[in-house]
Order: sequence, then structure tokens, then C-alpha cells
Amino acid sequence: MMIMKIRFIFLTILCVVSFSINAWAHTFWINCYDSQSHEPGHVMVSLGYGHSVPMDDLLDSDGAEMKLTSYELVDPAMKKSSLPMPVFDGNQGMKNASGIIVKRGDLGISKLTFSEDAEEGTYQIGATSKPDYYTLVVNDKGRRKWILKPMDEIKDAKEIIQSTKYQAMAKGFFTKGKWTDPKPLGHELEIIPMTDLASVRAGDLVEFKILLMNEPFSSTPSQIERITAVSNTFGGPDNFYIAADIARGKARLRFSTPGQWIVSVYHVKEVSKDERLKNLEKKCIQAHYVASISFNVRP
Repeated sequence: MMIMKIRFIFLTILCVVSFSINAWAHTFWINCYDSQSHEPGHVMVSLGYGHSVPMDDLLDSDGAEMKLTSYELVDPAMKKSSLPMPVFDGNQGMKNASGIIVKRGDLGISKLTFSEDAEEGTYQIGATSKPDYYTLVVNDKGRRKWILKPMDEIKDAKEIIQSTKYQAMAKGFFTKGKWTDPKPLGHELEIIPMTDLASVRAGDLVEFKILLMNEPFSSTPSQIERITAVSNTFGGPDNFYIAADIARGKARLRFSTPGQWIVSVYHVKEVSKDERLKNLEKKCIQAHYVASISFNVRP
């Protein structure tokens, strides 16, 4: 019952008030921490999930697993290498002698060490979640019921009220030597920094490019699109965030405090209104995309 209750609350907010998800639902991001304590230096990479950076929850929290379709390292020349995927072992946790429930978890942690022949420039870590489908139906008893399947896999429903595909995409960045402008990874919704993230300090203005299906993503008269940001030093502890409108595929945010920041874009698209989503016509009514990037702002 607890798992279904959590999913029901998540889906209600997902379908009714999509913009509020930024403040309420779990966010998916990538942590990149550069260590130069010992030559030649290395980067610790991990996945983040929940509300509080850098680590808040497990990817299989309360039975609602966020499985990945890709988790990869992309070098400055756009050569891609897969990173070890997080493993879910079905562990439900065990209560210890102190009454604490201990559960193992895998957040895809990897140590990346620069070799002599590693290229100079900006490296990207990219991850995409496996699409989840949430469908609200009227069953044969006339009752509304959520089913965690696409429409074409549901049998004997008297009526389908709503059906949503949900997919999350995340990116992180680190450099060897000087920053170089990162190229798009081809995610369905993607945030691309147009400012050197390796040198951002508190108070700096940072510009972003936002792409939806490889095209500039912008507000329309009927739907205002925004980019949002939250940090462990600003907004996050108090449950609020900063935001800016997206115009002609670009947006700018000023980062007021040092710390780790997560920048996100959320978008809901009606499948029937976009020819590019023709492959989803039988699966869902809406496609819901969430993209994030994470980086550290220096004092």
C-alpha cells in the first residue's frame, strides 16, 4: 500500500501541476567532484536522487526504482564510454540491534583518473532514465485506478483518462586543463552551459542553451517555460528555488552563493500535437521530460 500511495501522490502532481514538481518530487542529477590532492588527479562521479545534494536517497527508494538506459562518459572529442550501471539487488533493508533499518544501495560511484593520453578539455557525464508510464483508467467496476503501464499494454479498461510517459536526463561536467564548450549529447531534453562552469563564482551570471529533441526550446504564448536552480546553500534547505524564463532556446541565472547547484528544466508535451512523438501515440497522451545539470560554484 505504501508504494502505491507514494506513486499515486507523485502521479497526481505530475499530471495536474507539472511546474511544482521541481519543489516536491525527486530530482535526478549527477555529482562530479574533482580531486587534485595527488597527481595526476581524479574525479569522483556518482548519481544523485531526491531533494538534497549531494546525496539524499537511493535509486530504488520505496520500491519505485529509477532504472537507467544509459550512463556514460563523453570526452571533448565526443567519444563515448559506458560507466558501470547501478545494480539493484532487491535488498529491502534489515533492522539492526539499535532499531535502525540498514539498506544497501548503489549510486553508480566511479573514480575517473586522468592518464597521460587523456584529452584536454571538458568531459561530460550523461545519464538517462528508463521511461516510466503512468496511466489512469476506469476499470470494469467503474472505479478510477492508476496502472504503471503504457496504454497499449492495458487490457479490459472501460476508459483511459490520462496516460503519461516520464523520463529524466542528467549531466555533469569536469575538465582536464582549460574548459571547452560542451556539445549536445542528444538527450530529448538537454541543458548546455554556455559559460565556463569550471570558473563560476558566487554572484556570477551563467547562460544556458536548452534543446528539446535537438531544437531550441522556448516558451509559447500558451505555455511559459522556465529553467530553475537550487543549491545546498540556497533554496534547497528552505524548499524554494530561483527561476528564469526560457526565450529562443536560452536562459540566464545568477548564482548568489557558493556550493553545489542543480539546474533543471521540466516540460510536458501533448503527444498528439507533435509529429516527432508519433511513436508514442498508442502508449501515452503526454510525454513528461526532466533534464538537469549539476556543478559547483566557488566562493
